[in-house]
Amino acid sequence: MPDRMLFCTKSSRSEVSSIISDVCNDEIDHEWKEVKAGSEQGNCWNLMWTWKTPKLNIEHLLTFQRVSRFQSAKCLTRKDLLKKRLEIVATKIPPRYRNEWNIMPLTFALPKEFTSFLSAFSSNGRKSGIDKQEHPNFWIMKPVGMSRGRGISIINDIAQVKYSTPTVIQRYLPNPLLFDGFKFDLRLYVLVTSFTPLEAFLYREGFARFGSRKYTNLTDDMSDLQMHLTNSSIQKNFSQDLKGTHPSSDAGVDGGDNKVRISWLWNRLKPLGVDVEEIWEQIKKLCIKTLIATADEIPHQPNSFELFGFDIILDSSERPWLIEVNSCPALSRESELDFRVKEKLISDVLKVVDPPQYNRDALLECCRKRLYEKKRASSKFVSEKELLEEDLKKVFDNKVPRQYGEHKDDTGFFDRIAPSAIYSELHEQVKGNKCETGIQRVG
Repeated sequence: MPDRMLFCTKSSRSEVSSIISDVCNDEIDHEWKEVKAGSEQGNCWNLMWTWKTPKLNIEHLLTFQRVSRFQSAKCLTRKDLLKKRLEIVATKIPPRYRNEWNIMPLTFALPKEFTSFLSAFSSNGRKSGIDKQEHPNFWIMKPVGMSRGRGISIINDIAQVKYSTPTVIQRYLPNPLLFDGFKFDLRLYVLVTSFTPLEAFLYREGFARFGSRKYTNLTDDMSDLQMHLTNSSIQKNFSQDLKGTHPSSDAGVDGGDNKVRISWLWNRLKPLGVDVEEIWEQIKKLCIKTLIATADEIPHQPNSFELFGFDIILDSSERPWLIEVNSCPALSRESELDFRVKEKLISDVLKVVDPPQYNRDALLECCRKRLYEKKRASSKFVSEKELLEEDLKKVFDNKVPRQYGEHKDDTGFFDRIAPSAIYSELHEQVKGNKCETGIQRVG
């Protein structure tokens, strides 16, 4: 019989280790036991959940081990590198598709692209002079290596631009879709289990994050962070305004802090005539395009998986735009809503990743044979390969580890977006040929 599943966490953040421990201890599909890295059992884990990219030689990991980070994935999660990858892909797309692949607001990496930014700023300023409400010359400035709203500022004067550290400056979306007069963005979760070939899952639940003051695009209100920035780490400073008519208060148990469940928002938008189903299809395509643009830069790592936080905003025409992609999305549980959504999220991640169970005694016996027995084959009619297959059946209790593209009966709220028909179509637009979706072993 397979042994208990072992997991370990490597994070200095207590909110990460606590939610992983709580979810694993509550799992009913597997019996989990927590081990400390470096202990007697610390190298035999099935699952390692880590905040930072661990110092592991991934080539030394065994088939049954899964680690929650990809190495060399900054091209996806660093704002300037993601912008560069999207630009490179744009050069490979036939002209008839290019507008569809324009998925990020106009963005520049400073200081390298300051001259190009200056030209765009001046051009937009001329439009703003004609109609300041329709074309306000707002830009949002962010350090490339920071998250959770740190270092963000909104500017409309070239003298306000600072880039002593690498910075991206992005055209501020002047016409966001509003709900009850409030600006919001979406925090969505994408689970990637392989980049080459690509296998990814989009979570149907997530958060809509609201500003705490009703939105206007007037220049006089430009510095109002309550209105313009939806990051939870910023809005929690204005908790006194997250009551009464605020959407999070209106949502009841489906709201908390400045957030509401996405499913609650969809149900409220449908009666207003918003085509929620079409928005979701466009969001799927946006996520797939983002992953296609970066997948070739990330080497094959069969033992890795990662949960990414995609930040997306909708404009008034209901078109989704990518703001950024976050590694290690926040797992802190600061409200009842966080507990319900994030614990279910982690539980569903484990369902999809599903680290193989194995029999440790059988594995030790297999290793002993290879170390100490010079002659394995009992006769000339039995090959070494056949003996290995027999040993592996004992180690994995006759269960074959899940293969790339193989259907899983239970993925919780996750829907597979790659491989898929949509993925094949978008991949063909970039590569000029249909992608391979044959079965390959994940780990």
